[in-house]
Amino acid sequence: MFGGGKLSKTELAQALNAFANDSVSFTSGDVDKEDAIDTLADAFMKDPLFVWFADLEQGDTIENEKKMAKMNKWMFQVAFNVCRGSVPLVIRSRNNQVVGAMSACASSDPNESMLKMFISILKYGPPPMYKEKQNYGQNSQKRLEASKVLAKRRNAHMKTIKRWIYLHCIGVRSDHHGQGYGKKLLATLHQAADSLKVPVYLETESKGNEEMYKYFGYKTVEELDLVAPKDESPTARLKMYLMKRDPQ
Repeated sequence: MFGGGKLSKTELAQALNAFANDSVSFTSGDVDKEDAIDTLADAFMKDPLFVWFADLEQGDTIENEKKMAKMNKWMFQVAFNVCRGSVPLVIRSRNNQVVGAMSACASSDPNESMLKMFISILKYGPPPMYKEKQNYGQNSQKRLEASKVLAKRRNAHMKTIKRWIYLHCIGVRSDHHGQGYGKKLLATLHQAADSLKVPVYLETESKGNEEMYKYFGYKTVEELDLVAPKDESPTARLKMYLMKRDPQ
């Protein structure tokens, strides 16, 4: 029986473990962690939010892909280190390759730790759009900063709820789409959430994703336009869908 306080990382891990199976498992060691990071970096290559962050000009596709890959890897290296309540999971194919990954955070600590962010920057360096400013769009830095509003809106939407899960990220390698791996990861998360009787909160960035999550029981609690100050480019605005799934 769980207490009335916020959901802890330990509780979340125990619940997820109860519904994990041969293909879905926790990351164990640095190799699994790197595989999960590489998987998510690949999965988000064409993601609207990450494309918006990079703000790349149309041009050399190969070079743009290299820039996206570098930025994505940095983003997930840091993401896996700065959220203290994060519980990462991976899903493997029949040949034991990591083909999908997910990171869920307990409500006891769903936000970034400034200390861990500082340590991560010392370890991995500053964001590529700061370190290699010439390789990314002129609005790239501002857009990354503007995305901080998502954490503020998340906290506002969930402020009256003590126990909940934040689905920080979920993705499947591009060459393994359509094979049910993402659905299996979500099923593990939802079974854990339902067993704990807690809601799940997420942000997504396309109408297609919104409809997909609605199929799994999520409801949109807010539509939010991300826009950086003084960004007047044609791609300045990105619509985000903030969603919540109640326990079932």
